[in-house]
Amino acid sequence: MLRLHLPDPPVDSEEENEEEAAEGATAQSSHSSIPMDAEHVELVKRTMASVKLPTLGIPAWASQISEEQWKDVVQRTLQARQS
Repeated sequence: MLRLHLPDPPVDSEEENEEEAAEGATAQSSHSSIPMDAEHVELVKRTMASVKLPTLGIPAWASQISEEQWKDVVQRTLQARQS
């Protein structure tokens, strides 16, 4: 069993909300991140390393195209949409 312990989210108060509104988007983005120490980072890495996506979720065409071909298709599609 994985033992993932994340810190409790900060409690919002009216005073903090007023400060955030005054400080703008910078304050809001800094409060939305979760502080991670080295131990938590390693725990997340180990947990994510064991995650396997089902192969049924990959369409046949995706396994038959190279990375370079895929990048070319994406680039052409983006260019066509911009035109």
